[in-house]
Parts: sequence; structure tokens; C-alpha cells
Amino acid sequence: MTKRVISVILCALCVISSFSFTVSAKENKDHTSDNFLSVADGIIAWKKADNGSESDGYLINDKYLENAGTTPGDWYPIALGRLGIQDNNEGYLAVIKDRVEERYRESGKLSAAKATEWHRIALAVLAMGGDPTNFGTDENGAPINLIADGTYDRGKTTPLGRQGINGWIWGLITLDSMRYAVPDGAYNTRDDIIVEIISKQLSDGGFALSSDDADPDITAMAITALAPYYNSEKIYSYRRKALSADESKTVREVVDEAVLCLSRLQLDTGDYKSWGTQNAESTDWVAVALSSLNIDPLSDSRFIKNGNTLFDGIMRYRMTDGGFVHSFTYDPDNPTSLPDKSNTMASEQTLYTMAALWRRKNGMRTLFDFRKEQSSALKSRISDLVSDISKIGNRTDKQKLRELLAVFYSLPETERCYVSNYWTLSDEAKKRGIDVSEIAGETAVIVFSDDDANDDAILYFTDSDRAMVDSLPEKLTTEQYVLVVTLLDKLERSEDFDGKDVYLRKLVSAKEQIAAVQAEIDSLNDDIKAELYPFDKITLKDRGKVNKIVKRYNALSEYDRAKIERWEDVVKTKTKLDNIVRAIVISVVLFVLAVGLTVFIIIRIRRRKMKKALEMEELAAMYKDEDDDMR
Repeated sequence: MTKRVISVILCALCVISSFSFTVSAKENKDHTSDNFLSVADGIIAWKKADNGSESDGYLINDKYLENAGTTPGDWYPIALGRLGIQDNNEGYLAVIKDRVEERYRESGKLSAAKATEWHRIALAVLAMGGDPTNFGTDENGAPINLIADGTYDRGKTTPLGRQGINGWIWGLITLDSMRYAVPDGAYNTRDDIIVEIISKQLSDGGFALSSDDADPDITAMAITALAPYYNSEKIYSYRRKALSADESKTVREVVDEAVLCLSRLQLDTGDYKSWGTQNAESTDWVAVALSSLNIDPLSDSRFIKNGNTLFDGIMRYRMTDGGFVHSFTYDPDNPTSLPDKSNTMASEQTLYTMAALWRRKNGMRTLFDFRKEQSSALKSRISDLVSDISKIGNRTDKQKLRELLAVFYSLPETERCYVSNYWTLSDEAKKRGIDVSEIAGETAVIVFSDDDANDDAILYFTDSDRAMVDSLPEKLTTEQYVLVVTLLDKLERSEDFDGKDVYLRKLVSAKEQIAAVQAEIDSLNDDIKAELYPFDKITLKDRGKVNKIVKRYNALSEYDRAKIERWEDVVKTKTKLDNIVRAIVISVVLFVLAVGLTVFIIIRIRRRKMKKALEMEELAAMYKDEDDDMR
């Protein structure tokens, strides 16, 4: 009996000890905002080194801006902006505007098929401080509205869902980045887009591009898009394709199923697997999704497996240089993502994940909510409401519940998503027989003023700006492209001054000159591909083409020559053809020399024969004379 009691006590001690250790482990994982910034700083330092940027300078330098308007060129600016890091915002906006205007002159504009081109660029413009609803002008001089063209009016040219669910998800994220209003007569309404997303929910509660099984990335992105509507009581009726069934649900119900799906998919190491490969990016996106729902991704018990949080899962992929690797498993379908080297995509996604975690930790707006930060009065009202809701219990009287509902519905509709525990209030009120919709309809919305409602600052074209224009070289190259478009963009937006039109003409002319150089570079690259590929098939009859291309290359500046693709192959080909010509010339010369030598020898032999014959004739004549004398 005594032994049994001792055994029970020992077991209890073991359990207590184990519990204490678990609590201790969780306490040690209470991350501060500095933890997230430290990881972000490491990624930025790695990317600067990878890009060739100065360690104490801007990441977005001239070399980086060559990729503005592309996937690898736009996500770092988004992350930097959401971290509150001031980089070369002015340069980025000037270059991306020029690129957008140029692409809008093409038939497919930003893309014939991919609406996400509009979404990514619009978010990058917002992050850098620009306005995507009025971003440059098209060929007719009309303002370019990236939001309209890429979201609610996308269907006027190409269906928003042509990319599948990805187009709908990112269309909604972009539309809600500033809670843009959808005008009457738009091709798609907000509800249209929401229904398109939720109707594609799979039987396991998640979402995917094409599979019948949930993909963590797409599931997390869908949650992020739907997050602003999580606290809405609106019921959507739709046909759920995966089940071939009609359903009526709130966004909350759909999202809760998706969150549970993500919880089930998490691995014991804290990370996720997508397309059969454990990777950083999938884990990043789950953290972003939970942050968008005002859920703490690092303490929610549903996302701690074997003591490992999402942060632990992400940090598994951190390399010693500060960057992040995509996966430790080599993927032949993704050969640029090496298992032992930091990867641009993995690093950029982890960077904006750190921004999401940092913003949540500091009580800021979510990653893709680009609106001005909430006023202190609004923050305080939401915080007090969340605190009061957390105290709701069985003894909370109905009047108190009504009062709390009135406080909730007095908030602006677009701010209600920041009340993290609204459904505790709603569910309890409905349980007590309270008509929530009635209170919602009766409650007047209170408008909260901004803490700093200052007008936009006046922009001036300074003396140093003018000096830079005056010092531009007479013969411009693409090396001056970023400087010229940045100055031109600033000049167009600045206050009027005497001589502004002179500087405007100078910069417009400079931009046109640089555009002509870039056009020649593009044309030269196209001609090399069209006329010289494949290089091993080049023959002597192509020598004229090669020489013309070489002449055009030599006319470029040294800086611009570096943009000609596969020039080493052109040089090798020219050398090969020159050697062939040289060999032919040498052969011809040798042949001519040989013929000349042969002729010379023949003539010499003939002369010798003639001389000898003449000598014989003279000798014969001499003997004849002697014979005559002897007679």
C-alpha cells in the first residue's frame, strides 16, 4: 500500500514537473517586437548583399529597380513599407509608374491573363506611399486606376477568376487594402468576389489551386482575404462545388473550418508541407492569416505542435547569412531554390511575415490593411470593448449584452473586424434571445476623427534637383534612367516656379533619348535571337548579319553593352567567322603564290631550254664554220 502511494506521488510529481517545463518553454517563447525586427533586419542585410546594395544605403538602388514591376521586384518594397522602413520610395514609385504607363500602351496592359499583376503592383504602390487609383496616364491621357482595372472591373476585359481562386483572393485583398468603394455598374461587387472564394472551399475545410486536398498557402491566403468580413453576420448562399451542395453560411463559419484545417496540417516541427515539400513560405502564410484574424499565431494552442510554434517552424529555415532557404529538400521542378542557400522568395515572404507579426504586436493595422492607423480614441474604444466582452459569463445580464452590442455597431463597419472576440458577444446574445440584427439596425455609427489630420505636404523642385538636371550628360545612357524618371515624376508633382517648363522639356527629352537607347538594346537582343540562334548553325553567309550586330553593339555605351544578352556567344561566332575568312584568304594567297611560283619555274625552265637550244645552235654553227675552213 505504501509503495503504491509513493508511486502515485512520484507520477504526480512527474506530471507537475512536465507541466512546469512546458509552461517554462512557452514563457521563453514570448517574443517581443524587437525579435521580429531583428529577423527582418537580417533578411534586409542579406538581400542588400545579394543585390549589391551598400550595407548602410538603400536596398532599392538602380540595380534593384531593374526588376520593378516584377514578382522579385515588388514584394520587398511591400514588406519594407509595412515595416515602416523608409527606403528609396521616390525612386521606386517613379520607375514603377513609368513601367506601368509603358505596359498600358500594349494590348494586354499589365497582363493578358494574370490579374495578380495589378494586385501586386497596386499593393507595392500603396506600401511606397503612392495612389494606385491615379497612377500615371494611359495612351489617351486618362488616369490609370489599378484598383478598378485589377479588381471590380477586371471582368470587362478578362475574368478575374481566369487564374482560378488566386485571382479572386488577391482581388479581394487588394480591394480591401484601403477599403475601396465599389461603384454602381461595376462588373463585380464585393459579394460576388466573396462568394467566388467561399464556394471553392474543399471538403476538408481548406482551399487549393487545383487539388482536392487543402494547400496551406492558398488556404491561408483565402483566410487573409476573408478576414475583414469575419465579424459580419451576413449569410451567403452559394453552391459549394467540392460537395456539389447548396450552402448558406457566414464568412466566420467558412473561416473557422479553414483555420481548423490549417491546424491539422501543421507538422510537429511547427512548419508546413506543400506539394510534398516542407518549406518556409507555407509556414509564413499561416502566420500572416492568423494575424489578419487578430489571433496570436505564436500562442494559440491550435498552432503549437510538440512544443513548436509557427515562429519555430519559420526559424528552422534561417541561414547564417540572415536570409531564409525555401526548403532543405532539393526540388528539381524548382532548381533555383537550393537547399543550402538563402532564397529570394522565401526571404521576401518571411520579411513580410515579420511585418505582420510586428504590426500585430504593436497594435497596428493588419499587413494588408493600408489605411491610416486608427486614432487613439478608436483604439481605446475597441480595446475597452474587447476587455468587456472577455468578462461575459452566464451571469451577464441581457441589458449589458445589449449595451455591448450597441458599442460594437457604433463602430464604423470597416473597423469592426478589429474586435477579436465579437462572436463571444454575439453567440451569448443570441442564446439569451436578443435580436442582434435589430440592435445593428438601430445603432448610429460614431465617426472618430484622426489624431493628425494634416494636409499633404507641398512638394518643391529644389535647387539641388535643378542642378542634377543641368548636369545630365549630353549623350545619355540607360544608366541615367532612374535619375531622370525620378526627377521628372517629382517635377510633375511639384509647385509651379519660373522655368519649370524648361526643366520639364529637358527631362522629357532626356527620357525619350534614354527610351530610344533602351529600344535599341531590346531590338539588338531580339535580332541576336532571331538571326543568330542557334550559334552553332552560323555559316559564312551570315557574316554580314554578325558584322552589323557588332557595329550596333559598338555604338552603345559601355554601361548599355552589359545589357546585351549572350554577347560572348556573338563574339565567339564573329571570331569563328573571321578565322574562316582569314583561312580562306590565306588559302587563296597561298594558291596564288603557288600558281605564281609554278609559272615562274615553268618560264625559267623554258628559258633555260631556249638558252640551251640557242647555245647548241651556236655551237653547231661554230663547228660548221670550222668544217668549211678545213675544206
